[in-house]
This record gives sequence, C-alpha cells and structure tokens, in this order.
Amino acid sequence: MDIKAEKLYLIEQLARLDDIKVIQQIKDILNSQKEPIAGYKPDGGPITKSELVARARDSNKAIKEGRVISIEDLEKESENW
Repeated sequence: MDIKAEKLYLIEQLARLDDIKVIQQIKDILNSQKEPIAGYKPDGGPITKSELVARARDSNKAIKEGRVISIEDLEKESENW
C-alpha cells in the first residue's frame, strides 16, 4: 500500500472507533512525536532530523580524528564475515 492508501485506511478505521481509551492512545502516540520522522534506519525504526545531524557530526569528528578504514582494508575484513 502507498502512503495515501494507508492514511485513508486509518481515517476509515478511526471514524468507526467508539472506544475513547483507544482514541486517546492514538492521540498520545501522535503527540509524542516531538520531532517529525526524517527517515528510517536499516532495521526499519524511525530516525529524526536531529538524530541524522548528530550522526553526521559524529562521523565528521571520526574522520578528523583519523578513525577511518580504507576500502581495501574493509574489503579484506568483509571476506571474513
């Protein structure tokens, strides 16, 4: 399903819902997202913009500190995986 179809499905389900506790739980979930999702991690979990920026900063710091591995070394290492 594409995102529009998913949203429509949720709207239809929500319109039929009569349990106020479930409605409140849905509202709590929606309100708990202080920062919008910017993408998804390889495991499928969400990642926010601030998390992406923090990862980029950490990566830049590692590069400046010389904590890198050459492609050749990575290829050799990956042969043992």
